[in-house]
Amino acid sequence: MTDALLPFVPSLVAWGHDESTLVQVVKDLTGAVESADVTVVYVHDDPATALRRAVDREGADWEDWYVGKPASSPGTRSVHDLPSAAAHLRSEADLTRRLLALTPWRVLTVDAGTLDAQESFAHARRRLTELLRLPTRP
Repeated sequence: MTDALLPFVPSLVAWGHDESTLVQVVKDLTGAVESADVTVVYVHDDPATALRRAVDREGADWEDWYVGKPASSPGTRSVHDLPSAAAHLRSEADLTRRLLALTPWRVLTVDAGTLDAQESFAHARRRLTELLRLPTRP
């Protein structure tokens, strides 16, 4: 899972590290897990849509907290409202995809914006079964 292998991308970006630093981190990580057969499930959604859902679910206080968090970090000070947070998250997603492209890992992208939870699960399960050549369930 991406969160288990690449959770450092948002933190390193927020701390002001550039892409070349993250490339080196991914190279080091790739070397560290070289003997493992890695498949990354990358769950993607439009950040603006996801942020609106979060505000609807969590309330206006969450929005203030969420925007304030990146706004106080050196690499993400450009975040000052939900639209700028969404733009930042889009940029971060693009960076993550570029970093993953440098690895030999299989990447399964699940577009959560076009699928509900059950459809996302079924899609991921079907694709993982194919990618990993697992036996199908009757």
